[in-house]
Amino acid sequence: MGNKKKNNKKSLNKTSTTTTTAISNNSEVNGADKMQELFNPLTNLTAEQIEIFNKFKNNITQLELTDREKEWIDDMLICRYLRARDYDLELAYNLFLGTLEWRKTFKPYEISAEELAHEASTGKSYVYGKSLGRSCIYLTPSRENTKNYEKQIKLLVYNIERAISQMDKIQGHEQLVLVIDFNGYSIFNAPPMNVSKQTLDILSNHYPERLGQAILVDPPMIFNIFFKAISPFINKQTYKKIHFASGSKGITKTFTELFDLDKVSKEYGGNSDFKFSHPQFWSEEIKMSRKERGLSELTDQEILDIIDNCKKD
Repeated sequence: MGNKKKNNKKSLNKTSTTTTTAISNNSEVNGADKMQELFNPLTNLTAEQIEIFNKFKNNITQLELTDREKEWIDDMLICRYLRARDYDLELAYNLFLGTLEWRKTFKPYEISAEELAHEASTGKSYVYGKSLGRSCIYLTPSRENTKNYEKQIKLLVYNIERAISQMDKIQGHEQLVLVIDFNGYSIFNAPPMNVSKQTLDILSNHYPERLGQAILVDPPMIFNIFFKAISPFINKQTYKKIHFASGSKGITKTFTELFDLDKVSKEYGGNSDFKFSHPQFWSEEIKMSRKERGLSELTDQEILDIIDNCKKD
């Protein structure tokens, strides 16, 4: 995510996303004061990068922003946009403005779990577990169940926003892990090219520097041929984030290296008994979604009725 355009400022390549600063925590935990580490995205920036960061931030102060937009913008966000364009201020700021406009029109914060009840029913896309503090989105193309491409994109964006909401920014967790399971994949359940392009556009331009790892599980031969053809054009840093996991041994090895196996289902070599159950899983999503939108709680039966009666496209 975040196609990078290089410049000649070699001193700008020292950005770290893992530095933390210790501060005092006055709350009493188990009868003792403890230290809590807070992530500081500016700690390892060069003087030149900090100057660019401050200019970017000053540009934002000139905008008329809603309270929601002000809440969305923070120092970590600014750094992500700058990293995505190798600290080229103009390119990074224009990328940010594009996202700001996209959020005004697409309104990801208004997407409801209720409207996606049928779209999500097969478990083709859902958020589950963590990898080194990073939320994980599982995608299984073979479970595609609709031709409603608008809602397919909405489900993707909904899950990206859900994954982001479940990460601890205080600890510097801001990137996602995508697990794409190609079992059962064929040209018959592959998305149209325009949907794929829209997906890449959203991930690259509106969630830049959000990709931590992409794990491709059992990709078919046709995909491997395609990947080999495009790999020379993939950014080196992005390429390093892509992992191929094939066969039971390969899958277990990859997930053992990157995950807490207690949060990985057994089908991927983990210890968890988790299996996607639409009524149970999406009931919790509806509860969270309504709470985030400030709506009244529904009874369990009312939620189940929404799930049972969701209209097919």
